[in-house]
Amino acid sequence: MEVKDAAGATIGRVAYVEIGDPGAVAPEGFDNLPGEETAKSLGAHPEPHVPPELVTRLLLIGYIKVKDKRRFRPDHHFYAMADEIVSVEDDTVRLGKLRDELIKSAN
Repeated sequence: MEVKDAAGATIGRVAYVEIGDPGAVAPEGFDNLPGEETAKSLGAHPEPHVPPELVTRLLLIGYIKVKDKRRFRPDHHFYAMADEIVSVEDDTVRLGKLRDELIKSAN
């Protein structure tokens, strides 16, 4: 699915969707998510790949991971929280924020 920011600019495509889950994170926080150590040992990167202070909020609310469409940024991603999605129609996700206001992946 194509993703457009608040200005109507195409910023990329949806790479991953995570539905919010209020029970996903214990109120006292966490050191590792369930299965994270196994995934890391197999070479996987934890999702969401953001600074630790943002992980809990993204998991609670839900988010989409957007693959940056710019040609020279093939490994760069943005994260948009579920409450930043304005609409989804005709294979297009429209956001209420500009590209520069979105959470950037911690690559």
